[in-house]
Amino acid sequence: MQSWSTLPLMLLLLSSVALAQPEAGRDPRKANPQDARNQLSKTPAPAEDPQFAKYGIYEKVAPRPDAIEPVATKLPLELRHGDRIALIGNTLFDRAQHFGHVEALIQQKYPDNELVVRNLSWSADTIALQPRPENFADVEQHLKHERADVILAAFGFNESFAGEEGLPQFREQLARYLRHLKSHAYNGTSAPRVVLVSPIANENIAAIPAADLNNARIQTYAKVMQEVAAAEGVGYVDVFTPTQQAMESLGSDLTINGAHLNEEGYAAFANALYEGLFSERAPAISEPVRQIVIDKNREYFRRYRPLNTFYYTGGRNKAYGYLDFLPAMRNFELLTQQHDEMIWELAREGKIPAPASRVAEARGQLQIKASHLPSLPETSQARGANEWLSPVDEYSEFEIDPRFEVNIFADETMFPELACPIQMRWDSKGRLWVSCSTTYPHVYPGQQPNDKLIILEDTDGNGRADKCTTFADDLHIPLSFEFG
Repeated sequence: MQSWSTLPLMLLLLSSVALAQPEAGRDPRKANPQDARNQLSKTPAPAEDPQFAKYGIYEKVAPRPDAIEPVATKLPLELRHGDRIALIGNTLFDRAQHFGHVEALIQQKYPDNELVVRNLSWSADTIALQPRPENFADVEQHLKHERADVILAAFGFNESFAGEEGLPQFREQLARYLRHLKSHAYNGTSAPRVVLVSPIANENIAAIPAADLNNARIQTYAKVMQEVAAAEGVGYVDVFTPTQQAMESLGSDLTINGAHLNEEGYAAFANALYEGLFSERAPAISEPVRQIVIDKNREYFRRYRPLNTFYYTGGRNKAYGYLDFLPAMRNFELLTQQHDEMIWELAREGKIPAPASRVAEARGQLQIKASHLPSLPETSQARGANEWLSPVDEYSEFEIDPRFEVNIFADETMFPELACPIQMRWDSKGRLWVSCSTTYPHVYPGQQPNDKLIILEDTDGNGRADKCTTFADDLHIPLSFEFG
């Protein structure tokens, strides 16, 4: 057995950050005030800029809509020039943003109307329970911010798990929710047109008999939704029946787990929703329109639901977030508007099938526009380091207990992929796994996250990594990981 006096200690130096002996008498748990990174530049932090205040949609201060006399919503739906359409509800609409079929079909029907579609849905939302991060504005406040003229609301699936005994409460809550929703002027001038969308059917797939378990119950809740919609004068679209028929007739699975749709399933759902809204068969979809809709949804999602809400609405929104996040939110809104304009252009072209190169051309045009977004303000208040030491230079500053050996296992100069590490862990084969994020604290407008989980290996046994493998890339701020 190897004694403790000769046991080597391997030290990983990440991004040229050194570990040193603390000064005598100083608490090692506290930051060293002599470190350059802890010395302020003496430049005062800029004051909050009033022009950015409107991009902070906070639960505590965001405006709410005024009450107004409601209007009846009749189907087929007629959309007007400039209508702003909001999707609210549960996972059905939340996941739809990744596939783009719903909006693409609507934009194709009204190519000259310059419609704006914003997806405000949130997975697991019910009509009675919609939890959000600290100080994150609620759906009503976001409907006001987006000036919604038309609201498509998808509920019922989550609520259906309450069973028969939950139906009376569901009926009452849904009626109250719709009465409130239809009687507020989110656009500032008129009552919204509201359409309630039923849950989809569930599907039996290998090892998951979801249809057998859930469909009878879902259908009962869908029937109540239809009755309440009629009583409250809002539109209603039954997507349960057509999706059930599609799931029973098509050869391939339309869901990933019996309940949540895959891409083919969302195409079938979008057709059913379109036909319910407009009382006509859905046209062939324009792939360029659909792809740019997906891109637009991604940019808008980063504005509506930024990953690091602690900086946006939470505890750091006054200490730092207002300097960085609010200008970024402005630019995400501008990016989203640029995508809207491209969607309108593509919808007006009306070419189906479109040339294979059209999607790449559209994305290239959007990249050029994105390069002209307003610049973000400088936010750094730390003096920063005068000189970055190399790992070898840092090693020379170590005071090493003679009982131990210290060596550099890996550093960023050896493997550029190691930039901005967040977590590391050794596996049973002696490999070091590291999650790295150059995106933190949030992705910036016009950029895409490209964070990584990498594996560092010492294949020749000399105590230094000589091989780096990217296990997963295109990640978005991977704060931690676990071995299975």
